[in-house]
Amino acid sequence: MKNSIRLAVLFLFAASLAIVTGCKKDNTPEPITHTGAWIIADHTVVDRFDDIPDEYIDKVKKMLFIPAGESHSNGILGGLTLVEALDSRYNSDQGDGTGGPDPYTNTKLRAERAFWGDYSNASGWITMYGEEDWFTNSTGIARTKAGWDYMHANGWDIAATGLIWCWDMFGSMSTGADPVYGCHWFGATLNGPEGSKPWGLDAADFDVTGNTVCMDTYLNTTDAYDTYCATNGYPTRVFFATGPVDAYGSPEERYQAYLKYEHIRDFVLEDSTRILFDYADILCYNDNGSTATETWNGHTFPVGTSANTLPEQVGHISNTGALRLGKATWWMLARIAGWDGK
Repeated sequence: MKNSIRLAVLFLFAASLAIVTGCKKDNTPEPITHTGAWIIADHTVVDRFDDIPDEYIDKVKKMLFIPAGESHSNGILGGLTLVEALDSRYNSDQGDGTGGPDPYTNTKLRAERAFWGDYSNASGWITMYGEEDWFTNSTGIARTKAGWDYMHANGWDIAATGLIWCWDMFGSMSTGADPVYGCHWFGATLNGPEGSKPWGLDAADFDVTGNTVCMDTYLNTTDAYDTYCATNGYPTRVFFATGPVDAYGSPEERYQAYLKYEHIRDFVLEDSTRILFDYADILCYNDNGSTATETWNGHTFPVGTSANTLPEQVGHISNTGALRLGKATWWMLARIAGWDGK
């Protein structure tokens, strides 16, 4: 789907951009519905975080936000700290997760990487969550669901969570090039059915990757997680995310990662109830609106700007980039809490 079509679709639904929430006492998490229109946190929302009404800032302060991931997720957590330094109304606490999340509060956003169990552990608090825990195999998927069950039963209701990609789309290279896009596929699928191999967009890419795991595996698994939470009555939204746009890897690797990010964006636009944290897009734009691009084999595509990625200060990006992620996070959470974004 071309960008112009994507923008047209979003414009068509702009009038209905709202998530309806109910009311509960202050000592319980805010209820979150699973119906509504698209919530897409990209570069266009960074400057709109300070439009959030106080009412919804207060609602976000009742939330437990878990950006599950590895080192790159630190960019989001660090960004939240930087937002608070900019404006104390946006206060948050980034626990280390080792003893589990902080208990419920209505005075600060609780943001940390703390999951109960993962692929390698049926129980215990885990602070590093990767592709093997989220989508590459049935054991990790079952334990992620079981972790949510445990956390809900013990008073840790998650308001929003999603996999924050690390360099999972980079690394080993497929033996053949994709016949449509002309590039090789790269990446790692730790503990996948065929082991850790490069991976493509869909099942057809098995011909060049030898890997049944693909981007559609991540998309369908993440979508099923959101349905699982809704079915069980958990006040939890599971969001999609794009990944790194720093200078890691070769130009061809960065191009195929861009194709994967486009695949995620197109999938999100197929269903207006889906939520996207467009990590990549946020970092491809500077605060002044300028962008950065790269060209591989005649294909020009966006990449992270120097201001957003260098020097590496937190989560493999700069404090400037992390601040942008933090602002977009507050915007997304306020939308999930029911703000219409206007």
